[in-house]
Amino acid sequence: DSAKVGIWSLDVVSSKLEWSDMHKIMWGYDEKREDLTYEDWHKIIFPEDKELAFQKIDESKVNHEIYDVEYRINRANDGAILWIKSTGQYHYDEFGTALTLTGISMDITEQKNAEDALQKNKEKLQGGLNLANVTLSEVNYITGIVTLSPEAAVMYGLSPDNLNVTREQLHDIFHPEDKQRMRELISKSLNPAGTGLIETEHRILLPFNEVRWLKVNKQVFFDNSIIPAKPIYSILAARDITSKKQTEEKLTGLINTAESALQSKQQFLTNMSHEIRTPMNAIVGFTKVLLKTDLSEKQKEYLKAVKTSGDALIVLINDILDLAKVDAGKMVFLKLPFKISDSITTILHLFEANIHEKNLELVKEYDAGIPEVLLGDSVRFHQILLNLLSNAVKFTAKGKITVSINLLNEDEKKVTLEIKVTDTGIGIPQNKMAAIFENFEQAHTYTSGLYGGTGLGLAIVTQLVENQGGTVSVKSKVNEGSTFSFTLSFQKTETAIEFDSGEVILNNEIKDIKVLIVEDVKLNQLLMKTILDDFKFAWDVADNGQIAVEKLQTNSYDIILMDLQMPIMNGIEATEYIRNKMNLQIPIIALTADVTTVDVDKCKAVGMNDYISKPVDEKLLYDKIVDLIKPK
Repeated sequence: DSAKVGIWSLDVVSSKLEWSDMHKIMWGYDEKREDLTYEDWHKIIFPEDKELAFQKIDESKVNHEIYDVEYRINRANDGAILWIKSTGQYHYDEFGTALTLTGISMDITEQKNAEDALQKNKEKLQGGLNLANVTLSEVNYITGIVTLSPEAAVMYGLSPDNLNVTREQLHDIFHPEDKQRMRELISKSLNPAGTGLIETEHRILLPFNEVRWLKVNKQVFFDNSIIPAKPIYSILAARDITSKKQTEEKLTGLINTAESALQSKQQFLTNMSHEIRTPMNAIVGFTKVLLKTDLSEKQKEYLKAVKTSGDALIVLINDILDLAKVDAGKMVFLKLPFKISDSITTILHLFEANIHEKNLELVKEYDAGIPEVLLGDSVRFHQILLNLLSNAVKFTAKGKITVSINLLNEDEKKVTLEIKVTDTGIGIPQNKMAAIFENFEQAHTYTSGLYGGTGLGLAIVTQLVENQGGTVSVKSKVNEGSTFSFTLSFQKTETAIEFDSGEVILNNEIKDIKVLIVEDVKLNQLLMKTILDDFKFAWDVADNGQIAVEKLQTNSYDIILMDLQMPIMNGIEATEYIRNKMNLQIPIIALTADVTTVDVDKCKAVGMNDYISKPVDEKLLYDKIVDLIKPK
């Protein structure tokens, strides 16, 4: 009765069943009951478990063997479900007739629940591994045997019926190019001084030269009771990432193709920039020179028309090249002090003639609370407003154009402005509102033929604004007009700005200056000679970098104007030679028509002192020359 098990004895002839008190309590009967029979046990056993229990008992009777059986019961007093493990044996007379059946019964409910929970957790774990496409293996370093899960065996190209392989068998599957690296990683992981962890990707080579990529996480466990600690076993989780690697390879190929295409595009635009800007430099430059000579009014009118056309071409070239610079990540925004009110006034003046010719009204609304001087890129600001105003004037036949500049936000360091350009023009259809900001897109199919233009203006505006952290928006109705607005933030500054007329004012203290012009294009040589004559500077000309080097060996100059793209020896190569071979520190200003990919840092790295792009701004060139030779 004091045992933790129920003991019972069945009289086979009378079916009388004797139970220990513990057995009665276990099954939910009153321990004092003496009239319990075989039928009382029969009542509480689960119907679906009866067949198995009786089968085991009957087999043991025939075979004269001990039986073990597990079954469930509904406890008599409260209906609780218990798992019972019953062990019994028949006893026989000398004729082999069964007389009694005795045995013990144990409550194994707790054990069964634990096993059930364990199985469920195992199923959850396996389900998670299956979802993650992860397989598990265990490496025994004592026996050298690797135990694989069925999924791991399949992944390694082995039979799922053979889940035990040697470590060497597994290592033999490593791809030849990865085998040495993996052996080194494994050896390192078995060092007790380390973490015992491996996280890596490697290839395996299967039959028929099939290559698979695996991502592996492996943890080694050590016996720390001995010194030095010895590795006992490791758990290895592996995932097949072959498809991922194949996708990465395809993407890498696509990226390389795209980068190659972008480089080709950049090279094309570089060449186009140089080829177009070289004659444009001469056209615009000589036009400026001629306008400073004595001319009749008719001649001035013709030359101004030439200059206007040249300036328009320069704007178009800049639009295309600016897009290329944004694509290449080379768009740079300056932060210099400028008066935003003066900038807007200057831009509006450019359109006065066209607005007057079309009998339009021009309205300027300017928030007086905007600080007078701000830090920003005035050139880019001009470009943005110029494009928006150009569109407004182009597409408005009657009515008015309003330019509004409002202060949106202000703090101690910066201000945020909203600039709106509103017209009463042809408007934009709703289904074209998004497309007009894309390259080479226009709102109407007839726009280009009727009004001209490339469809680049708004794309440039969007790029210039968004790359400075601003936003662009539009509201429009067909035949009623459009409002284009953009927001930009500018830093505050206490810097004062003096009036700049744009005219070259010669410094009388700068005399007897000799300039070496290194330029291969004859027209540009002639233009630079003419500009330097106006500066009252002496000059000499070299057709390429090699001739320049030769001249420097026998002549003395105060400064060099160095074109970058020349045959035989270009400007970069010539500058490197002058600085490193000849050890000359003469100031060098880079001249280039290539504004797309010219690397200012590279120019400075080889020893150039400054940089100016074509068409050359005469005042900017004069100021740079004076700044560089003034210390001498």
